[in-house]
Amino acid sequence: VERSMMLSDVRDFIESLKLADYVYMSKMPDKKEKSFGVYNSKHQNEYHTALGGVSCEGYGEKYVSILVHWNKSPRDSEKSATALFEAIRAVRNVKINEETINFIQPLYDLQDIGTDEAGIYEYVIEVAVIYRKGK
Repeated sequence: VERSMMLSDVRDFIESLKLADYVYMSKMPDKKEKSFGVYNSKHQNEYHTALGGVSCEGYGEKYVSILVHWNKSPRDSEKSATALFEAIRAVRNVKINEETINFIQPLYDLQDIGTDEAGIYEYVIEVAVIYRKGK
């Protein structure tokens, strides 16, 4: 059975970058400072399939939102969010778990979403993870 890229694979990859103290998936229970949250994107994205059907597909797309939840310093928070954004843009053919990420395409520039209720600065990065399918 052919696997698809799972949110857990993306989360594990983001953690492997060693840019945050904590990396969460789908939920940020304690909202600790200096953490990233990795979520399935809630944006509508077009469904694509290869001509000839699924068996002809060489790659797949996984749409993900990454929340950068940093600290009360706007300077530190922007610096950390930018470091993650640049690290993501640089990805080429990275193996994580049983999957290969060909590249990660940001869908927008880094989005500053202000502070949460505790005054912690946050940013969002929306991406398409392009991964290899098949053997």
